[in-house]
Amino acid sequence: MSAAGIGGTGRGNAGQHLPPGVARVRHLARHQVMGLASVFLLGMAVNLTGPPSQTSGAAHLASIAFLAAHVLIALGIVVGTVLLLRAGARLGGRWRRQAITGAAAITVAVTAGILTLITTSNWWSYAMAAGFIAALLAYGSLLLPTTTPAQDNPASPAPEI
Repeated sequence: MSAAGIGGTGRGNAGQHLPPGVARVRHLARHQVMGLASVFLLGMAVNLTGPPSQTSGAAHLASIAFLAAHVLIALGIVVGTVLLLRAGARLGGRWRRQAITGAAAITVAVTAGILTLITTSNWWSYAMAAGFIAALLAYGSLLLPTTTPAQDNPASPAPEI
């Protein structure tokens, strides 16, 4: 099944139907993970070819193309972050917490990425990578099944201990 095939009424594990809100959050989280993977690969390509200011000829053009794609997809991730924050806030609980954690990590990564371009410091590049990993973990956790169906379904009351 494709990511687009999930739509608003996704399926959980073993054919369980998920509430539309949960399916929406997971759909957005899946797109965030795909965007993060793309940004990672493009960032590595820029790193391998060298920044545009240090290259010439075909490598210069390739570096500009990789960097432009890296920035454009990063902007898409920022938009996806806002959408995921809104969808997670509607559900509350773990969904909201993980959306906020992912948004904070994206903020760190984007800020560090901008500072990397301005200062050409490898430490900001390292901070960008740390933000990337934190965002990947936060958004990836939204795709994992929870330990109990009640945790997956925001409409179900939490069991009392």
